[in-house]
Amino acid sequence: MSRTVIAVVAAAVALTACQPTSGPPTAEVRLATKLVDAGVPIPLDGEGMQQIAYQQVQGMMQQDGLSPEQARQVLMGITKNLEASTPEIKEALVKSFTDEFNVKELELLVKFVTSKEGQAIQEKIQVVGQKGSEQFQAIAQQAGVKALADLRSVWPVPPAPAPAAPALPPGATPPAPLPN
Repeated sequence: MSRTVIAVVAAAVALTACQPTSGPPTAEVRLATKLVDAGVPIPLDGEGMQQIAYQQVQGMMQQDGLSPEQARQVLMGITKNLEASTPEIKEALVKSFTDEFNVKELELLVKFVTSKEGQAIQEKIQVVGQKGSEQFQAIAQQAGVKALADLRSVWPVPPAPAPAAPALPPGATPPAPLPN
């Protein structure tokens, strides 16, 4: 009897030693890592990084007025920086999964994602997401044009500013204003 108790206690201690001292259980981390490696929720392969970088550059082109050559250079830089950050990104995604899902849920997700059906659905969801994003951007652009037109219909465009007066030489006094 005492041997059995000692064996059970030793097994419990060994299992406890296998678990991380803090953070999610090892099983959750393993399953979450499988999901991230499978490209859920975003693919971390070269093509996935290119797509993310391209989206960033599109925003920069609109905001910062980058030339096409500058955009290509920035795209290459973003891709390089993202690839260097892949371990950090992967770790953050794994943490997100382990924060939101328990072991049973992660097992179901892995089972689904690694199946033929799950892979086909993932591909289709990415296409739907891209199309939806493009449609949303087009609608948002139309909404912006309409909002600007509505604003201008009730708030007329102010006249162009008067040309700037030429600079006075050092020590010169400005001319007196004309009488009204």
